[in-house]
Amino acid sequence: MEKAITQFKYNRYSSKYILNLWENADKESNIVTIESESEGFSIDIDGHKSIDSNLVIDFLSNIKEFDNTVQKFTHDTYIKGNYEIRNYIVSLEWISFEKNEVVLGYWGEFVNIELRAIFNLKDGIWKNIDIYYQ
Repeated sequence: MEKAITQFKYNRYSSKYILNLWENADKESNIVTIESESEGFSIDIDGHKSIDSNLVIDFLSNIKEFDNTVQKFTHDTYIKGNYEIRNYIVSLEWISFEKNEVVLGYWGEFVNIELRAIFNLKDGIWKNIDIYYQ
């Protein structure tokens, strides 16, 4: 059973579902939480008030691909590493929209670790700038 629980999770966010949660969220607060008990996630989103709302929508519509980029990074790090797989598995906890970039914040599912993934939009294309454990 342990093996089924400790696997890297690809394609876990449906863009349509995430966008629906975002559309129906109360965006008056500085931090908006979108969550799904059935899908098992809760993501805090901040910085949305200081940028164009179309940028937020564009980013969230690609959330599956961004998360898959992070999952590939953690998988590759695990392959090169010396620790059990559970030391590398992370879940998306927050998204911060800043002037020129978007930061995804992840926490370890089994161990106390943090990971950051930074993306920016240049010439209409989202690019991964950096991914690192803290």
